[in-house]
Amino acid sequence: TICMNTPQIIKQLKPEHRVLLDDGNISLRVLKRIAEDTLEVEVLTGTELKARKGINVPDLLVDIPALTEKDKRDAKFMWDQRLDFVALSFVQRRQDVQDLLDLMADFRKEEEEKKKVYPPLGIPVDKLNDYDYNYLVEEIHLSPEWRPMVISKIEKPQALDEIDEIIKVSDGIMVARGDLGVECQLEKVPIVQKELIRKVNVSEKPVITATQMLESMITNPVPTRAEVSDVANAVFDGTDAVMLSGECAAGAYPVESVKMMSSICRFAEENSDYTDKIDLNLIRKNGINSLLEHPNPFIDAIADSAATAAEESNASAIIVYTDTGDTCNMISKRNRNSNIIAITYSSHVQRKLTVLRGVHPMLINFKKNNGTAPIQPDESKNNNNQIIFNLLSNFNTSGEYLNTDEVLAKTEHTILTRHPEWLSIGDKVVICSGYHPLLPGLCNTVKLSCFGDAIRTEKSKTYWDDDDLY
Repeated sequence: TICMNTPQIIKQLKPEHRVLLDDGNISLRVLKRIAEDTLEVEVLTGTELKARKGINVPDLLVDIPALTEKDKRDAKFMWDQRLDFVALSFVQRRQDVQDLLDLMADFRKEEEEKKKVYPPLGIPVDKLNDYDYNYLVEEIHLSPEWRPMVISKIEKPQALDEIDEIIKVSDGIMVARGDLGVECQLEKVPIVQKELIRKVNVSEKPVITATQMLESMITNPVPTRAEVSDVANAVFDGTDAVMLSGECAAGAYPVESVKMMSSICRFAEENSDYTDKIDLNLIRKNGINSLLEHPNPFIDAIADSAATAAEESNASAIIVYTDTGDTCNMISKRNRNSNIIAITYSSHVQRKLTVLRGVHPMLINFKKNNGTAPIQPDESKNNNNQIIFNLLSNFNTSGEYLNTDEVLAKTEHTILTRHPEWLSIGDKVVICSGYHPLLPGLCNTVKLSCFGDAIRTEKSKTYWDDDDLY
């Protein structure tokens, strides 16, 4: 007798339907129904069955919502903790993703209602502690449209029938080959992987390839040659990220697995001649800009130009100023060989861009330093307004930003200070930006430059006198 806690599946199964347990290691065939909640099955292939193993029913479109009650509670916890990514399992249709998006919209409404009651910045600051202080700091850097990125895990063959619609409402896709290989024919998995990566890339969204990439390293210190080829081929297919699961969660060599995965990916990227090229016409037709209610008339041309300029000039990097991360997504899909340095003022955007291939995000504040010392709260009085003024002054929210030359100079200085290994003085770079509300001087621009020129230009201004201009 095998017991399970999903009676919905039992009710839908019919004679001759397949039931797969433990990633397909045990295969059953339904013979007949004994009762509403009981089936008689034949064991086709068997082995020891342990508790809490997965169940797959490849012949059914399971009438179970992708979001269970526990999932909803977990989603609320993720929202409250301001997590950046949430992976949605067993997506079968567009509505599964939309249900999660609608749930997060409800969370936003709840917060907005609370902010009407709480003091400014939406928190009862009269109970401020270290955690609340960090929370407020984070709030300042989050855009009003913030929400966790929804990554849809494609592990059911039914999802493939509606994949274009699922991609449209998702922020990214995970090719979950484990369950996918159980539910559909194994020989189809490589073709499905390539097709999914291609579709997600032309939609200009991140795609993650996962499951059993270095499976043998759960028990062995080195992978098989076939696994090495598998990881490299995922890179050549155009995946943005590769993911380890059991190798790190339960394996004996977790650190070695990560090092090996990184080494394979880096070597594969150095041999970019084998990387699949993305059709630019398909990108313009299916990409981010095409789905906007009010498309930017210039952004596709800017992304095309930046990618082409970097390739033609053999630039060491593309420096992208981004408000939402969209411009970075677009350029990353067009140019798979250049390093992309993404400059943003939003900590959430900085973190979400880390999943994109070849992108190195950096957080920089371009507000002017007004030269005034931060206001310190009166420790004897836990005054709400005083705490808020202190926070605002620390982040200098007066609204004044550096001019374009100063922005470029500060960018170069910050890269040299924080990551000197990224670029050297004199390296060729392409600088670009789409629509950027805080840096109007950089809006809709593509500029070719030598790294360090902006610092020299800005420094030379200190030697000028007003009289020298006449």
